[in-house]
Amino acid sequence: MAYAQWTCLVFFSIPLVELMLMVIGYVCMRGGYQYEPGRFKRLVIQITTVGKEPDLVRETVAAIRAYELTMPYEIWVVLEPGHDEFYPLADRVIPVPSWFRCKAVDKARALEFSRLIRARLGWNTAETKILFVDDDTLPTRAYVTKAYGGDYDLCQGVTVVNRHYATRPWTHFLLSHLDNIRARNCTIYCSCTQGITGKPLFVHGEGLCVTGLVEDVITWNHPIIASDDLVFGTNAAHAGFSWGYFHEYIQLVSPWSLMDYWKQRKRWTWGNFTAIRRRDILPLSVAIPKAVKYGMGVLSICASGVGGVLLAMGVTKVPPQAHTVFWTSFTAWFASYGLMGWINSGGEANRQRFSGRGRVMSARARFLAFRLTQTLVAVVLCVPASVMPAVVIVGSALSGKPKRFVTIAKTCPRV
Repeated sequence: MAYAQWTCLVFFSIPLVELMLMVIGYVCMRGGYQYEPGRFKRLVIQITTVGKEPDLVRETVAAIRAYELTMPYEIWVVLEPGHDEFYPLADRVIPVPSWFRCKAVDKARALEFSRLIRARLGWNTAETKILFVDDDTLPTRAYVTKAYGGDYDLCQGVTVVNRHYATRPWTHFLLSHLDNIRARNCTIYCSCTQGITGKPLFVHGEGLCVTGLVEDVITWNHPIIASDDLVFGTNAAHAGFSWGYFHEYIQLVSPWSLMDYWKQRKRWTWGNFTAIRRRDILPLSVAIPKAVKYGMGVLSICASGVGGVLLAMGVTKVPPQAHTVFWTSFTAWFASYGLMGWINSGGEANRQRFSGRGRVMSARARFLAFRLTQTLVAVVLCVPASVMPAVVIVGSALSGKPKRFVTIAKTCPRV
């Protein structure tokens, strides 16, 4: 083969490699996750929020209380001052005083303040687990249980965008499907790099569970505006702390508008850019793989797109075996997005949407029809879902770094 032909073959085979990683990660996190709940004495479930959407946070606290968890636990709500502090079902409500200063700002600053409180309580030990929850996320009961009992210094499960998945307005419907890539990346890369190698490529703040000892050693006190989760989890792995990954769901909500989508992704992108660039945030040895992943992501989209067009036009000639790889990989790519549509359209919240009696179909049949429909839509929209991250990376680089931690609306603007 010529150089161009080999290049096409390599990039066309990426979905096959990712499918293999997904299967390996699933098998390992199903069978290899070490569970030892007796090792720990307490769990802190912390919801860190600006404080702008107290009703949503109260709903999250109530939902967690309804789980009737059996381990000793407390729910903390950590928020900025000047907002509603009425959270009757929370054990502690902690406004971060305006006078508190550290290297970090915004959310990471709030995390650092709450860490210092735990240290004063003597909960900065390996016997305490802290589960971090955002104001728009909700772990399942099984997620909380698995996170608490995981015999690791840090652990995490699968992020799914099944809260208000594929609901109107139509912008949110579209963004829900563009977010299918989040669950896909999680089942491919997080499952393998966190659960197998213990060297995370991505870290999600939603559902991150750590011991008090890890938090005390690593701290949140880094010169960052965003990507506090990535910085914390990666530095912890670099310091020798153990990572685990399990197959339970932390449930998320996709952005409600295109502008919020752009603000959120730009914040994430620049947070990662800054962490990769600065040695006082991430060591070079762990920054390089993340930079390579960014570069490969953009390059693979461009190369696969150009290669596919050239192949269809007959400009690039490849042998029959290369065509076989291309079509097999193409099928695997579509199927992986279809699987994410099936996963994200599941969950108890979506099931309840169809719990009422229907005139023609039963609730079970309507729920199944919904899941099958969203699976098909996920396949149809897999191209924009896979291309948008590359667009965001390039657009973020061209538009410049945000100066503050930008927050977005977590509930539908019409409500």
